[in-house]
Amino acid sequence: MKTITKIATLALCACLSVGTLAACGGNSGEVVVWGGAEDQTLLKEIVKEFKEANPDITDNIIVRIQDPWNAQSIVANDPEAAADVILCQNDHIGIMAKSGLLAEIRDGTAATFATDIRTNNDPATVQQVTYNGALYGFPLTMDTYIEYYTTNIFPESLENTLLGSVDAMLAANMPNIGSSSEKAAAFGFNIGDGFYLNMGFFAVGCTLYGEDGTDINACNWNNADGMKFMQYAAKNFRQSGGKFKSDDAKNLATAVLNNRLGACISGAWEMKDTFKNAKNIKYRTLPTITIDGQEKPLVSFSNSKVYVVNNKSEHKATASRLAAFVTSESSQLRYAEERGYYPSNKNAQQNAAVKDDPFFKVIREQLDMSVPVPVIPEISRYWEAAKAVGSSIYNGSLAGDTASLQKSLNDFIGNLQSTI
Repeated sequence: MKTITKIATLALCACLSVGTLAACGGNSGEVVVWGGAEDQTLLKEIVKEFKEANPDITDNIIVRIQDPWNAQSIVANDPEAAADVILCQNDHIGIMAKSGLLAEIRDGTAATFATDIRTNNDPATVQQVTYNGALYGFPLTMDTYIEYYTTNIFPESLENTLLGSVDAMLAANMPNIGSSSEKAAAFGFNIGDGFYLNMGFFAVGCTLYGEDGTDINACNWNNADGMKFMQYAAKNFRQSGGKFKSDDAKNLATAVLNNRLGACISGAWEMKDTFKNAKNIKYRTLPTITIDGQEKPLVSFSNSKVYVVNNKSEHKATASRLAAFVTSESSQLRYAEERGYYPSNKNAQQNAAVKDDPFFKVIREQLDMSVPVPVIPEISRYWEAAKAVGSSIYNGSLAGDTASLQKSLNDFIGNLQSTI
């Protein structure tokens, strides 16, 4: 990607009102910020710049590793031992806010945190940090997933034909892996992960918690259209078929890189991590599936990584200023360049380094065709229920007859509509 010119950062001032005080993250005078393992180098650089830009802050700021995917459960287990500034996924917002774990983000006497979040970020990410009308997070990224493929198996010239259709890929004559007699698989995604299982249901017009993701009574994956996808999946996405492969997204990406799999679906992060811009790896928006003789594009979920402030922190002032700095336009551009994260900041999105980058163009195109992961607390019930459905399709434990498929979907919907 193109080199990004750093934007001069402005010191941020004053803060949210402090609620209940409790020791949090570290010793008194220490402010702890969590970030993913892969982001540690960049995060430490940004924290250093924050200290230099804000000499009035005397707290010692410590960067520690914590996977954002399970941050919610870690904080819920012991909020007073958790970090002051926490990186998490947006679907954690609702349940954490409802549980009183997050500080509400407001404007203060000398700061405009809430106004800046609403003004400067993509509307989708503002929605993803909002619960019951209040803001609870500082957006950092916009995330979705795309199709990656290896030109060693599927030539780039076939991108708009074979690679644009799941059915065409699964019908392709696959080569042997190396000098063995084992055939390469054609296509894969983690059907046992609710982040990907949704694609086919959304493709046929089903919704999760309604059109805007806020109505627990509006889950309709068990309707006639949902059944059509279930029947398609039961036929095409079983392990016994050989051409389709389900696994952890990173394992699938590695299989594509090593020419054991022709194409897979995974997130934007793979380009900087697994693929590292390998010459044989190309990418495109999601392919179609054929239902009732019509090709329907798979529809991705989109979510965002966000920084939140621990409601048990006794350093909410510093924590809020730090979260705003780490998620600023300048910082997001650095995350885009160094980590391949698509920014939520609207100005950063229009920066030539993002707007003109071929990879980010594909990510933006897929984001525009995506459905945001809901924020309501009940979304926490979705992931395990979706895992059960997807895994049973792949391993063949779910019978393919209509009655069994319908019962599976009915049970799934029943789990989703249980209130929290």
